[in-house]
Amino acid sequence: MPKNNPSSSALSAMLAKTVGELVAEDFRRAHVFSQFGIDFCCGGGKALSIACERAGADSDQVLLALNSATLTGTQEDKLNQLPLDELMAYIETTHHQYVREKAPLLIEYAEKMVRAHGKNYQEIIPFAGWIRALVDDLLPHLAKEEQILFPAIRALSQGEHIESCFGHIGNPINAMQYEHEEAGQILQKLHALTNGFTPPEYACTTWRVCYATLAEFEVDLHRHIHLENNILFPKALNLVSA
Repeated sequence: MPKNNPSSSALSAMLAKTVGELVAEDFRRAHVFSQFGIDFCCGGGKALSIACERAGADSDQVLLALNSATLTGTQEDKLNQLPLDELMAYIETTHHQYVREKAPLLIEYAEKMVRAHGKNYQEIIPFAGWIRALVDDLLPHLAKEEQILFPAIRALSQGEHIESCFGHIGNPINAMQYEHEEAGQILQKLHALTNGFTPPEYACTTWRVCYATLAEFEVDLHRHIHLENNILFPKALNLVSA
């Protein structure tokens, strides 16, 4: 490699880090991972070397692209430095609120598409079903975080002893991560059904708006899950292992 590139030891160290750790250092790296088809939210716990292999991506090319993403103070860097109670408040007011605002719109658009075009374009019928499945997964998930997990993490961060029915804090965290995986799998199905949220030439306005909204929804959900899986949850687990 050219002499102005990082040393081989630095590159090896980067390959050994998890995808989630790399994104936590600078969220712009998420855009690099997206370009190479590497899952940085639900799959953020995998070492970069393994993630590259599973995505069929050339690790040298990925490293070069990551190196070009200069580390400066992004918003996500600042979020990484927030106290846990402020980070959870940010997640609730930004990402939880976003889901609650956009989810009903996605259902409305998808169901309108089925009523107007389902007879002629039957591929949108399963699409509407998967939209409903995604929303039905996410809304109870948000409530469990806000009513059970986040209050427990707040108490731990303040040095309080918590009495709970779930035992170790890792138990509800594992449950939330599993539900993140389920949401990610549904998004993958929606990706496949919609050709990457690309409306066909004959799509009506509602169809196009629905796909555009869903593409935006996916970006927000990736950021949402990243903040929890790769920043909030590891820090919460450190509270009980320290």
